[in-house]
Amino acid sequence: MVGGFCACIEFITFNILIKFTKIEYLVANVISIVIAIIINYVLSRAFVFEKSKHSKRNEFLSFILFSVLAIALNQLILWLFFEVIKLNIQVCKALAIIIVAFFNYLTKKHIVFKA
Repeated sequence: MVGGFCACIEFITFNILIKFTKIEYLVANVISIVIAIIINYVLSRAFVFEKSKHSKRNEFLSFILFSVLAIALNQLILWLFFEVIKLNIQVCKALAIIIVAFFNYLTKKHIVFKA
């Protein structure tokens, strides 16, 4: 549920930024992802994963590291689907969220919040 909620926040924020503020889509993508990442960290720590074997500092640093990698992956996927494959921007964003969700879940479950 946390992942789905954060995906919705990311998708809605992205669309608001590109439609109403006219921010360039790759910039809007980073902003929407960062907002979703912050919400995801708080909710994941509270409700999804058990206490990590790592210190809070190391847990947070590894969370940030994998989040930066997820941002890069999301940017690449969004750009590829939009600029190369020429799909609708909302479809591109949805596909990027779905693909990167697997990366996020696996890295957080098996590395960041590993008990």
